[in-house]
Amino acid sequence: MQFLYAELVSRFQEVLGTPKELIEETYNKPDATDVARNKYISVKNFGEFYILIVFETYDNYVRFLNAYRIYPKLMDGADMSRMKPIEVLKEFMDRYGVAKTIPGFGERNILLEKNTDVFFLGVLNVEKYLEAIKNI
Repeated sequence: MQFLYAELVSRFQEVLGTPKELIEETYNKPDATDVARNKYISVKNFGEFYILIVFETYDNYVRFLNAYRIYPKLMDGADMSRMKPIEVLKEFMDRYGVAKTIPGFGERNILLEKNTDVFFLGVLNVEKYLEAIKNI
């Protein structure tokens, strides 16, 4: 299986602490995986932090769309070990995502509605995220 990385994943892997080795390990040995539309969301615990990835699969390759290093301290007491990957992604984006206007839904940091055609995985506010992890 060939791995392809979205430009944002490749470009920010050093800054966000999501090296390809951890992304691939999360893909190969996830603690849990959810499906939202045609996207997969997997999470893996690495001790002091989790890696969360969002990817698409095709016949002979996997395309990684997003990858985040998430520290439990950033989630203000949410028990990540009990959360589904999609819940972790929603909580993380609600805290560190950039709000976008979605017609009919207003401003949202993330929108994963099962019964609609609207699907917005969110955009990380990198400055806010990096400021938050300085204190960890």
